[in-house]
Amino acid sequence: MFTDDMVHTALQTWCDNVVAVGVAHANGGDAQAFSQQVLTDNYDYDNGKVLFKPTLTFGQNTFRPTKEGALSYFVGGNEDFPEDRGFKLKPWVKVWYSEVDVILHGDLAITQCNVHFIGADDSHLFVNKSFVFKECDDGKVRIILHQSSLPYQP
Repeated sequence: MFTDDMVHTALQTWCDNVVAVGVAHANGGDAQAFSQQVLTDNYDYDNGKVLFKPTLTFGQNTFRPTKEGALSYFVGGNEDFPEDRGFKLKPWVKVWYSEVDVILHGDLAITQCNVHFIGADDSHLFVNKSFVFKECDDGKVRIILHQSSLPYQP
């Protein structure tokens, strides 16, 4: 049964992983291998279906239903996704969430929140996120829906 604490742990883990991918890249590490592990540990691509709409995607590659597509968005370098530059490589030095709203439903948690990104170059990005987290058979919490968008500005 999903709990509020599990939601906050999953959200914080997601934020920490954004920073960690950038750190791995900045330090000359293998950001692709690290991101592959993040996807395995935190998204349910290996066990089921994931609905993923990254913030800065468009056209035929707007949605990323495959692990390959998600990895390309994270770190770029995939010729099938030529528009990807590696969102997580920026690097982001601080990422946090706020204004969380949650619906708990058995082994699922449905969440909406705002996420704030601060880049090493002092750039700021603010996005609206929706996640559905699932408590999987192996006891790990993984994302099965991740939708991200820039706030509407009339």
